[in-house]
Amino acid sequence: MRAAAIDFGGTITDVVVRSDARPDRLLALPSLPRPSLDDVGAILARANDIDPEAAPSLDFVAVTGGRSRELPDLLGATPLVRIEESSAIAFAGVESGAPTPAVVVSLGTGTALVLANPPAPPRHLVGSGIGGGTLAGLGRLLLGTANVGEIGTLARSGDAGRCDLRVGDILGGGIGIVPAEATAAHFARLARPGETPTRPEPADVAAALVNLVGQAVLRLAFEAALGHHARAIVLLGHVLDVPGFRESVARIPLLDPSFVRFADEPGFAVARGALALARAELEHGA
Repeated sequence: MRAAAIDFGGTITDVVVRSDARPDRLLALPSLPRPSLDDVGAILARANDIDPEAAPSLDFVAVTGGRSRELPDLLGATPLVRIEESSAIAFAGVESGAPTPAVVVSLGTGTALVLANPPAPPRHLVGSGIGGGTLAGLGRLLLGTANVGEIGTLARSGDAGRCDLRVGDILGGGIGIVPAEATAAHFARLARPGETPTRPEPADVAAALVNLVGQAVLRLAFEAALGHHARAIVLLGHVLDVPGFRESVARIPLLDPSFVRFADEPGFAVARGALALARAELEHGA
């Protein structure tokens, strides 16, 4: 088999090219708001390091995300198989080896939560406007950079507590099972009445930004998991590659590491899910 998959995200276009004779070729490119057939051909040519005229020499191309559903059925003689993004997300979560039912969290520009519980069809549970785009946009506004790698690296040397209010700051200690160091309100220390906080360093702001995105998304995922009796949460997406992001997730109070799983090469998990589903669809149709 020689095939490819393209996941059209809001910030990044992820490409996987698979051949039985070699490891997957992975490529992350800028987003394409409305991809055309010419765009698909150019992407495949770049991914294969070949002339665009030779790009369609594939068994099939799976496409998902963005406005991929508007693409036609063929690229030259090569089938274009359109895969619903929720299905690709769910399959990627199951492929991680997580027990089901599982809440699969795709951390892209925004965030999508999908319930994977085969053989039942996947269910899109909820979305969040907080994701990698939030980190990049607020980073540009507050730190002068939208490069999430730079923001994450900076965050590692910062203290989010110089921006955030913690439970102990308000109550003097923890409450119930919630420890004093848990975040009570993101960035609220900077506006607390009667307090003149020390101006945070850029690294502190970066740490608070990473903390905001990681904890807001995971708390939403935990609520979804409880509501649907999930046995695991699986995280996908390029945001997981941001330095310090996984550490921010690990700081969530009472987090059970066995309950939260990270997909291998998480930025390309959805594209790989789409490729596997497209192959199954074509084989079943044959």
